[in-house]
Amino acid sequence: MESGQNNRAIASLVVARMIYAINWLNVGAIFVVMAPDLGVGVGGLGTLTSAFYLGIGLMQLPGGVLAARWGPKNTVVLGIFLSSLSAVGTSLASTIPVLALLRFLVGSGMALVFAPGVVIIARLLSGERTGTGVGLLNSAYDVGGLIGIFGWVVLASMEGWRPSLALSGGLGLATGLIVLVTVPKDAPAEDFRVDPVLLRRIIADRQLILLGLATFGLSIGNIVISSFMGYYAVKTFGVSAPVGGAIQGLIVAVPILTAFLAGRTYDRSERPRTLMALAVLGGGVALLMGAYPSIWTAVACSALGGAVSGLGFTVAFAGAKDLNRAGDRYAGLAVAWVNGISLTGSFLTPLVYSFLVVSASYAVAWLGCAIISFGFLIPVLMMSRKFRP
Repeated sequence: MESGQNNRAIASLVVARMIYAINWLNVGAIFVVMAPDLGVGVGGLGTLTSAFYLGIGLMQLPGGVLAARWGPKNTVVLGIFLSSLSAVGTSLASTIPVLALLRFLVGSGMALVFAPGVVIIARLLSGERTGTGVGLLNSAYDVGGLIGIFGWVVLASMEGWRPSLALSGGLGLATGLIVLVTVPKDAPAEDFRVDPVLLRRIIADRQLILLGLATFGLSIGNIVISSFMGYYAVKTFGVSAPVGGAIQGLIVAVPILTAFLAGRTYDRSERPRTLMALAVLGGGVALLMGAYPSIWTAVACSALGGAVSGLGFTVAFAGAKDLNRAGDRYAGLAVAWVNGISLTGSFLTPLVYSFLVVSASYAVAWLGCAIISFGFLIPVLMMSRKFRP
């Protein structure tokens, strides 16, 4: 493929990843605007967040199988259209159960996008810079997340939450068309069948399971901050919704730089396990900061959570691809399995956090999640030091 075609394909994936992040994070950011209309509080936000993570978690492995059988580009395009159409649907819903179902479908569609996208971008980068490719995608996610958190709070406050969600879903549909046109076709695979022996080898791989659990531990802090920080800041400190969104937005603003740098560091590192341990540890410390009721510790919580997320998620997904021992065709499946372990478990996080808020206090909720997060240092320490052969 010519260099210009390569660059257009990479650019389309980066843009799609940005809009993907907007549709992932904007509901949590604008829930303070949605809540009065829906007549619910933090429990409603917990339900919607949990439904989303259940969808994106459960569909990771099926998405990886589909990518191996049908091709990564076809799978990515299908996922973008499913998630974007469901995002448009959320702008029309009026009850929490219907919104929860649609958020489940948004998550299910997004599950078909990331792991195959990692495979595509690694191929476009000549297959030799896994960390750089994942770092690029994660930085794009963080740029989109910043727009989705802060920009959508302002938009929803001015125009209403329904038009804002309709817009983000429509933008997603547009990026699906761009990816369809610019990314090269998948290699013919009519005779390819997923080998159940290799599939079981991936699912039973001890290193992939441990990496998935470690990523779950990192996800706890990321989910709590990216989903609840804005609402928490508004309700606890009395700040405006845009200010709350700005504080919450640090969780994705900081990783714009750290995710890409983490990718380059991963490619050069001899001990990526150490990088993962630092990320999980930092995520727990960030949650501890959130337990102290101060606007400045809230800012520090989001900033540190963003810094370690950029590091940890890049290491995790690049490591998943490099730990794959079942052949290149199964690389996306290995990434999907690690992501699936993390995200399926993560559906519990918003339920635990919102339960602790309602039954005790915000401080107890932050502290409880921090303690749980620290426990996932154990899987990191059980991993081998090197992710690559």
